[in-house]
Amino acid sequence: MKFFIGIVPPEDIYSAVVNIQNKFGDNRLEPHITLRPPVTVTQQDQWITAIEKVCATLSPVKINLPGTGHFGNRVLFIEVVSEELTGLHNAVVKAIKPFEQIDAKSNGNENYRPHLTLARKWCGFTKHDFVDMKVLADEFLSGQQVCFTANSVRIYHKPLPGGRYEPLKDVSLNTGLK
Repeated sequence: MKFFIGIVPPEDIYSAVVNIQNKFGDNRLEPHITLRPPVTVTQQDQWITAIEKVCATLSPVKINLPGTGHFGNRVLFIEVVSEELTGLHNAVVKAIKPFEQIDAKSNGNENYRPHLTLARKWCGFTKHDFVDMKVLADEFLSGQQVCFTANSVRIYHKPLPGGRYEPLKDVSLNTGLK
């Protein structure tokens, strides 16, 4: 079964992103920052337990959303800046790798570039949608510092081949650490 791990922004940011997306189409996923891209998990219980164990040892992470960016003409996103998030990513990936199927797509941390996806071309968003969504997102982000502290990660799974990813479980970070 396929899984991935993400961080869901707080309600005000979540709602703003959904409102922008809904004007143009369906992004097929709730707003999130990917911590571990989709992988095939070979030992589900051990994989989830490894996430819980590592998250229990790590503090919440501060995340800043300074502006928009894109991956070519394929993906429009809100940029994510957080040194702490990269550390969380590295720790989680190291803990869960033994329970994942090894393939070219799931192999490595070196290209981790955190972002909050606004639109993906394969979901039907057009070049014009990207331009208009970027304007709306830039308006939301301008004139204020948009940031939050992530206190948990969300595990997603795809229960049916060809289906959509669904939230499976939220795992708290250790809020007692600092």
